[in-house]
Parts: sequence; structure tokens; C-alpha cells
Amino acid sequence: MQYYLKDGHEEKEITFNEKEIMTYNQYFNLRPLKTISPLYCAKLWPEFQLFQKYIKRNILLKSTEILHSKRLQINEKYIVHMYIIEKKKVKHLIKYMFKLEIYKKNERYISIKQIFLEEA
Repeated sequence: MQYYLKDGHEEKEITFNEKEIMTYNQYFNLRPLKTISPLYCAKLWPEFQLFQKYIKRNILLKSTEILHSKRLQINEKYIVHMYIIEKKKVKHLIKYMFKLEIYKKNERYISIKQIFLEEA
């Protein structure tokens, strides 16, 4: 995987592995077995350096918004962008907003925005 990191933005090239997708789909009893669930993309978050420092912290997922325009395919190359959109203190909490976007040939296939909360 190649990546690019600069000021709250990181870019990677990824390919979804058929065996991993089949295992995921069987575990969650999803059909058809060769399609990629948008929620499977949550697996990508820890692969980004931007998200690494939050993995071992006590953050709570507050909300997820998924915009899905095209189906992701197995064994195809995609460019994945991760952004830190917002980090701000709200009362006794810190709110983090991240966005993950998946592209192929400059066309966006999926956009996932998640908000996490952490006690300040």
C-alpha cells in the first residue's frame, strides 16, 4: 500500500482481498458473498497513520454517515482518502470527525463520515 500524509489528510491505494471479504460476509451472513459491504470499510480506519493515535484511546463512536454511490469490487484497486475534518472541545468532551472516501478513476464510490467522542 502506498500512502500520502499531510495536514489531516492521508491517501492509500488499496485492493479488497477476496478471501477476507468472503470470510466477513459469511460471518455476518451477507448475500451475495462476492460484494463488499460499506460497513466492511471500517476495517480500513486502523490502516491509516492519521487514526493510529486514536486506536488505544477510549473514544466512543457517536455516529456514522455513509453515502454509497457504486458497489466496491473484489480485487480492484481503489484510492482511499482519510481526512480529519474536525477536532474540538465541547464541554467535557473532545469531538473528532473523520471522513473516509474511496475513489476509482477520480469517481467517488463511497464516503463515510464518523464522529467520535472522548472525555477531555
